[in-house]
Amino acid sequence: MRQIAFPLLVLVVFAGNALAEQEVHWTYSGKHGPEHWGELSEAFVACREGKSQSPIDIVDPIDTDLVPIALAYRGSTTAIVNNGHTLQINAGPDNSLDLDGQTFELLQFHLHSPSEHRIQGESFALEAHFVHKNDRGELAVVAVLFREGAPSDGIATIEASAPAKVGMSKALETLTASLEIMPENTAHYRYSGSLTTPPCTEGVTWLVVEAIGSVSKEQVEKFVAIIGEDARGPQPLNGRRVVH
Repeated sequence: MRQIAFPLLVLVVFAGNALAEQEVHWTYSGKHGPEHWGELSEAFVACREGKSQSPIDIVDPIDTDLVPIALAYRGSTTAIVNNGHTLQINAGPDNSLDLDGQTFELLQFHLHSPSEHRIQGESFALEAHFVHKNDRGELAVVAVLFREGAPSDGIATIEASAPAKVGMSKALETLTASLEIMPENTAHYRYSGSLTTPPCTEGVTWLVVEAIGSVSKEQVEKFVAIIGEDARGPQPLNGRRVVH
């Protein structure tokens, strides 16, 4: 099958920008919301001026017969953190993604509601982002979308351990694969984008899984009760290609 090579930019400023993110207050609404992120700090300028921002609305992707995502989630999670913006599940070793001949280690995954990505204009109830990094500091994020329907056992496990207070962390030691959040069929859409939170750093490879998961209305409501709605809206494509 034919594959498309995408440039993966080295995020040499990622650590410094992450520190700036912690020091600047930002939210998902009001005067510190997404439309103002680029005004809150010089470190967040990409949120305003970037031309390859995420998320996007995936409309009419180019069919290139991408091979399925090559995941090896053999390890466990370690902890769940309420950081005030999301519930973040930290990953231990032996969880990886093979992409373009490179190994990307899973750092963490986290949740957004409603979904940040859309497909043909459709918004979804929940979205999970699996964040990976290779030894050159390049990032690749796998996104999984969920429609409202039957409950998800994996989301139930996460919510049962979720700290209610911002800044709190709890142990969550379970096999990453056993959460069954990632669909078996990993056919996907691929494009070059950015972090969806400040500092909105670009050069991130996005892999949005085509198969849609299911999550119950009650599970979505529980997540929103803990975190609030935490989704950035779709950003301009600016001529980028989305392949499938």
